[in-house]
Amino acid sequence: MPPRPEEVVRKLKRLGFEEAGGKGSHRVFLHPDGRRTVVPFHRKELKKGTFLGILKDIGLTEEEFRQI
Repeated sequence: MPPRPEEVVRKLKRLGFEEAGGKGSHRVFLHPDGRRTVVPFHRKELKKGTFLGILKDIGLTEEEFRQI
């Protein structure tokens, strides 16, 4: 079951990502090492493909993400 956007944002911040803007319902997060991802921000769970795309952008597996 994919997480909600709030959980993803909380974990991204723990990993050192900082919010770098966004537009509308999307927020952009940047890491000092150059990684970048966009999180759609709404009340529902993220779709599986969207969540997997975020994981690919930040270089983590689903298991690694859940352990943060």
